[in-house]
Amino acid sequence: MADRNDRQERRKGPDIWLRMIQWIGLISWGLMLPLLYLIDRAKPEFETFFDKMFGLQVRSTWNLDVYRWAVMLMFFLLILSAVGLIINKTRNRRREDYYRINLIIIFLLSATGIFYYVAKFLL
Repeated sequence: MADRNDRQERRKGPDIWLRMIQWIGLISWGLMLPLLYLIDRAKPEFETFFDKMFGLQVRSTWNLDVYRWAVMLMFFLLILSAVGLIINKTRNRRREDYYRINLIIIFLLSATGIFYYVAKFLL
């Protein structure tokens, strides 16, 4: 009886599922840039020395219209990363297979952002 280590590798390269996981990871990180921009535009403005000196008004509250767009993008990223993690889980059968840490990070960041929005603005 042949040992597991003596078996010949049948995989010829990345299959469709592995490529899909890779693309989901790339798209997720690509969508993080617009998300960070939206959050930056929505957060309260920082009052500088020159604002005080010239008596300029700065917005001291969150811009909820922009932040809602950011939360919608976070929901999309949460769903996208969850799909990637589910695919990764079903494909993770061999000892060489591993979980994609980038999908876990995107999932946790999105969930944290959504939780922050709910806790800060809806409760």
